[in-house]
Amino acid sequence: MITMSVQLEKLGYTKKVCKTCGNDFWSIGERETCGDAPCDEYQFIGNPATKESYDLFSIHDLFIRFFQERGHTPIRRYPVLAKRWRDDVFLVGASIYNFQPWVTSGQVKPPANPLVVAQPSIRLNDVDNVGRTGRHMTCFTMGGHHAFNSEDNQVYWEDETVKHCHDFITHLGIDEEEITFIESWWEGGGNSGPCYEVCVRGVELATLVFIQYRTLPGGEKEEIPLKIVDTGYGLERFAWISQGTPTAYDASFGPVIEELQEMAGVELNHLILGENAQVAGMMDIEDIADLKVLRTKVAERLGITLEELKEATEPMEAIYVIADHTRCLAFMLADGVIPSNVKEGYLARLILRRTIRFIKKLGLNQSLGDIMNIQLNFLSQTYPEIRNHQEHILRVIELEEKRYLKTIRKGHQMVKKSIKYLKKDKKDEMPLDMLIKLYDSQGLPPDTVEEVAREMDFNVNVPDNFYTLVAAEHSEEAVEEETPVELDFPETILTFYDEPLETEFKARYLGSFQNNIILDQTLFYPEGGGQPSDIGHIDTGEEKIRVLHSEKLDGVVLHRVEEGKLEKLKHRTGSTLKGKIDWERRIALARNHTATHLLVAAARKVLGDHIWQAGAQKGVKKSRIDLSHYQRISQEELHKIEIIANRWVMENIPLKTQWMDRTDAEKKYGFILYQGGVVPGTSIRVVQIPGVDVQACAGTHCDYTGEIGLVKVNRTERIQDGVERLEFSAGEAAVESMQTNDVLLHDSAAVFKVEANQLPKTSERFFSEWKAFKNDIKRLQKEVAKLKTESLVNQTEEINSLSFLSDKVDADIGELVKMVTQLTDDGGVDLVVLGNGEGKIAGAASSKAIKRDIKINEIIKEAAAIMGGGGGGRPNLAQGAGRDADKINDALEFVRAAVKDKMAQKNLNGFG
Repeated sequence: MITMSVQLEKLGYTKKVCKTCGNDFWSIGERETCGDAPCDEYQFIGNPATKESYDLFSIHDLFIRFFQERGHTPIRRYPVLAKRWRDDVFLVGASIYNFQPWVTSGQVKPPANPLVVAQPSIRLNDVDNVGRTGRHMTCFTMGGHHAFNSEDNQVYWEDETVKHCHDFITHLGIDEEEITFIESWWEGGGNSGPCYEVCVRGVELATLVFIQYRTLPGGEKEEIPLKIVDTGYGLERFAWISQGTPTAYDASFGPVIEELQEMAGVELNHLILGENAQVAGMMDIEDIADLKVLRTKVAERLGITLEELKEATEPMEAIYVIADHTRCLAFMLADGVIPSNVKEGYLARLILRRTIRFIKKLGLNQSLGDIMNIQLNFLSQTYPEIRNHQEHILRVIELEEKRYLKTIRKGHQMVKKSIKYLKKDKKDEMPLDMLIKLYDSQGLPPDTVEEVAREMDFNVNVPDNFYTLVAAEHSEEAVEEETPVELDFPETILTFYDEPLETEFKARYLGSFQNNIILDQTLFYPEGGGQPSDIGHIDTGEEKIRVLHSEKLDGVVLHRVEEGKLEKLKHRTGSTLKGKIDWERRIALARNHTATHLLVAAARKVLGDHIWQAGAQKGVKKSRIDLSHYQRISQEELHKIEIIANRWVMENIPLKTQWMDRTDAEKKYGFILYQGGVVPGTSIRVVQIPGVDVQACAGTHCDYTGEIGLVKVNRTERIQDGVERLEFSAGEAAVESMQTNDVLLHDSAAVFKVEANQLPKTSERFFSEWKAFKNDIKRLQKEVAKLKTESLVNQTEEINSLSFLSDKVDADIGELVKMVTQLTDDGGVDLVVLGNGEGKIAGAASSKAIKRDIKINEIIKEAAAIMGGGGGGRPNLAQGAGRDADKINDALEFVRAAVKDKMAQKNLNGFG
């Protein structure tokens, strides 16, 4: 623990021990408790801690201004979508996330030092508590002032941090005697350090963390060279304590709540909601049991029943949830999250569908889009980027609402099927893992499952923390552990950046690794960034060894060759070899890579700036790009994208490439740099097509866009929810693609004996005629089947009071099924089995036959086995087939014998 008593003592604080929890804390004046719940109750509800009342936006501005005046540089908020600059988490959970891993590891300098930021942050680990406790939120604003201290740049540490915090709180008008600094310890993200939790009137307002250790695998602590001041001020809580409202929601987005109350006709019960928040503040709400205890305690303190409490609080809780969740969605969707069934898209859809559920629960007639508009108008006052994306957000919301309703309609059958399965398995309650699976795989919310279960008289116990459980499973990216490979070679010098037009080079042979040649420098581009490697050969002077592939491992380029080719190089270490790349392949890949940048930029222009590259693979003949988008790309949009990309090609724009300091590049261009994925390193290669696109990219490119030649999008497909794939060709390959299409058109037109421009009309006419003929054929087949069926009725025989019929007929399996069904349903036959000359067999049984323990599926299965096949179905209808079609008569005879034996056995046992 850092000793901070000097600074605190200067401010008049003295160290004490809390009589309730035993924690060390600092305060001015006499007090026995630490100031945090549950040692102290909330003392500000109905009794604000400040004379002036601050809303969230005014606290936001005041916080930034206060620290700016004290030497901190304000920086703009980062997107809540953390994968824009890091690949280990999906969403920003605190302001320190903005600087991980590059700044906090010491690899990259911070955007300013010291700095201040008001960062919207999203945490879904308490999503089920939102609305219920008065303080939990999915989205909150973390005010952070940060200082990054290195050996040669000591900015500030504990003394100044404590002083800044004390001064900010008192600047708001809070009495310094109400402030407590509780000594604690913080760990997270592989780092740790001592911290202070700063409380006023029972609520924690800020945490001051002093990151100075790295946590090692065994749990030991290792001091790190960069010492970081990481502070987190809960700005919503500052607004709450200054207003003294019943909940933090009323203080943070009051105007939105008021409109929702008016829509729903719900009155705010200050007494009950305030008491609920008061009791919740005394508890660490972690699980289902805690929430039940909370409700019981509140009801007891108010002298009302649990039912009365539920009736009074549930409508307002629903309003609070809707207000909170729409704010969370506003930031998610504005910052580029596309709702889907994977990763951050899964979390957005979870919040979105949960909001719809509460809208329905509240009985509102308005759509989510209508309510979202209220929130967007409110947030736009402080966040103009929300206003800029309003149209896009509402489009996504509208589409997602339709998808949700479709999911619910389709889902009822899935739930019924699951419950039937459980009942068959003698289960009387749906297990939690099945409930989660129905949500995960089918998108079915638990209350829909409950509704269906009630209809089927089946138990479903939905835990209060259901959404917290499912969100926890989707919060972080699974990082694959790589097996470390140690190479004792210096980093390879990459000459293709400085000499992009060279095809031949000389290099010193350093050695080998497995079946790879290692050189001191190379022209071979190693595979990376979705671009395949160069191929070519290395000339030893004695022979030319083909290079099949190249890759970079810890800065060393490996040139893979055929096995056995390294034998002659064993004693050549240090000698000079010659290398040559396949230029046709290199330039084809360069064209495709530059075309990729153009197509992504064109897609953003046509579809919106939410478009983000979700993956790419360049090729010689064709390439593909995966784009995050909420719906299928239309043909019209595709044509626009293609035309724009080709216009940029015709403009022959010169590309600019330069190596830049990572922080400087981010400041200048923003996170659009990482469109092609997060790139490592303190220095990054920036590829710019002026006025069109800029990306951090290590691939090979054309010098001018005109060198691409032509860009042709061949096809699109939806590879997963929220991701559209464009397959395209560039250069000569694009011309070949168009020629292939021309041949297809010509050949198709020749089939119909028309010109290519008449093909659509002719195809439509033929299709319409074919459809009409198909319907006629179906009608005639039905009539033929009916005639055949009628002719078969006369062949019925009686077996122990059951009418039985079996025969071989000329009909396909579809007709056989129709015939056996018709004969049992309408023809009055109890048991029918029909087969054809192709070894197909079908059977049906009436309810009378089933009651006599005849299961046609078992009989068909055995009959099909005689023909070397199998079959199955239900006790009343089944079908099968076998390879030995000539044994169909044996199979039918077996059926007749099996039924006779079954009925004879029944009589023998005294049944029937």
